[in-house]
Amino acid sequence: MPKQTDYLIIGSGVAGLATAYFLSELGSVTVMTKGEVRNTNTYWAQGGIAAVLAKEDTFESHIEDTLKTGVGHCNEAAVRQMVFGAPKAIKFLQSIGLKIEKEPMLEAGHSRARVWRSSDFTGRDVLEVLIKAVQKKENISFLEKTDAVELIVDEGECKGAFIRKDDEDEIEKVAAKHTVLATGGLGQLFSKTTNTLGSGGDGLAMAVNAGLELKDIEFIQFHPTALAIPKEGRHFLLSEVLRGMGARVVNKREEAFLNKFDPRAELAPRDLVSRAVYVEELTGPVYLDMRHVDEGKVRKKFPNIQKALKEFNLDLTKDLIPITPVAHYACGGVPTDLKGATRLPGLFAVGEVACTGVHGANRLASNSLLEAVVFAKAIAEGLEKSVSTDAEKNVNIDSFEAPNVIIEDINQVKAYGRRIGQIMWENVGIVRTAEGLTKAKKEIVAIPARDYRIQHRQLVCYKIIEACQARPESLGAHYMTKDIVQ
Repeated sequence: MPKQTDYLIIGSGVAGLATAYFLSELGSVTVMTKGEVRNTNTYWAQGGIAAVLAKEDTFESHIEDTLKTGVGHCNEAAVRQMVFGAPKAIKFLQSIGLKIEKEPMLEAGHSRARVWRSSDFTGRDVLEVLIKAVQKKENISFLEKTDAVELIVDEGECKGAFIRKDDEDEIEKVAAKHTVLATGGLGQLFSKTTNTLGSGGDGLAMAVNAGLELKDIEFIQFHPTALAIPKEGRHFLLSEVLRGMGARVVNKREEAFLNKFDPRAELAPRDLVSRAVYVEELTGPVYLDMRHVDEGKVRKKFPNIQKALKEFNLDLTKDLIPITPVAHYACGGVPTDLKGATRLPGLFAVGEVACTGVHGANRLASNSLLEAVVFAKAIAEGLEKSVSTDAEKNVNIDSFEAPNVIIEDINQVKAYGRRIGQIMWENVGIVRTAEGLTKAKKEIVAIPARDYRIQHRQLVCYKIIEACQARPESLGAHYMTKDIVQ
């Protein structure tokens, strides 16, 4: 295990691996991940990468769609950096082996077809080419099945992280000249989510414990079309591209109803569709209906989704697919500048854990993989200027004392995690009330956890609830009502 590295990257999704690839040109890189390298939300991302590549499309149109979906809450400078960086991001991924389909797809919130896919599991394809690319770099090492416990902060600067390997009790440390949080999302704070089991907001908790504030964390995006049948702690996502190809959302009477909520119906932004499905579910099940779309086209475009549904004895071309809205993506996070730097010197953040401001109050479909690659490159470009001064840095890790952390029985940890998920889903979910937020805060604090993993989750939940309470009016993915919805 490396005790010292130039760049420590915490997380192995598209954000972490792209950053590792770019930073490997500047020095030694260590990538650590809670599970195995492929155990990330990137692996399950389906839609694609939004980019202006077609002649009939324009950068201004992509920018406008992003700003509109973000409900005027975006950082326009960050949006422009992302949108104008999209063609280079696609070109980079192609250069390391990603195969892109010839025709773009249409997704909700986009005024034009500009979502470029490699397959119906684009995230997995992106991850695989990145893994192969970074494995060829001799100066990139991996720490798998390793928890980041706490950031090392000394004299007002981040100098690495305290870590815990393979469920061992011993806390070790890795010193770094620069540390990058690429820890992904927080979906597992909710009982219904598309996110993998490790997505509990650890990066956010470590940032807060290091003295940083979070931004826009009340804007949790709920995806409207996840398979209603959970498996292994998560719900399988049914890509927005399905609706872009004509799939309808119908109620128990097989009636389409989204046009009652928004004239764009199936192609309305996720926050609107999620709330519509949520309300309709109060009177019965909701389904995704694609039976009217050409069977050959469906089977050709969505082989992986079809294969996944087969495990549940379902077929897109023959069955109504039961759906439900679930926690999917955190639009806010650790605030950064346009080079990925946080307010803590030595610490950077990229991907879902970061808040660049590109998503505002609600994320536009297929901007997430794009954001990760564009800002990973921005971090490397920013740090390239400091390589000469970094050479003189010598971080003495012997002076850092490991924190005293308590590790409880794993079954107790899981039980606390389930309780947190239930509290957050019932009170801080798609529809929120002032009473529910107050109730959730009290119940989260009352959980008698001593284990650092649950304390991380409690801290992030508390920050989310605080942010919700500080914004009594509805905006984007944050929807407040005075009525208690049952």
